[in-house]
Amino acid sequence: MFKFVLIASLLVSVAFAAPPQDADDAAERAELERIQNESAQYSFDSGIKDGINDGIFDREESRDGQKILDKYSTSDGYGMRTVHYLVDENGYRVVKEEVEIIGEGPVFNSEGQADVQGSLFGKYSIMLNSDDSDKHFKDIRA
Repeated sequence: MFKFVLIASLLVSVAFAAPPQDADDAAERAELERIQNESAQYSFDSGIKDGINDGIFDREESRDGQKILDKYSTSDGYGMRTVHYLVDENGYRVVKEEVEIIGEGPVFNSEGQADVQGSLFGKYSIMLNSDDSDKHFKDIRA
């Protein structure tokens, strides 16, 4: 019984010794987050041109402070859709959308190649691999 009381006393002491999370700490964290958001800057792009399954996905995004500009395009063999949007103090909104009819649906090409690229990871390509039942694609990095 004595051990239980001692352990309980120690736990209560530790709990009371922890620094309180008061309004000053919350305000300081909020101010730091505001400063970081106002000075944030980045840009990146990525894309997939899938010559196997006849699909395309491209994306470009840049941020300057609290303003984000983005454009993405997708294609599924029927159409190419490109959406330009903006995120700022007024929220997310599409500023332009383009749709182009390009075909009658995706066309599978077992001899095709899928090319992947991105500003963070470079470029690589894959092809189908019918010679290996465990690995169904070949990495053909350039």
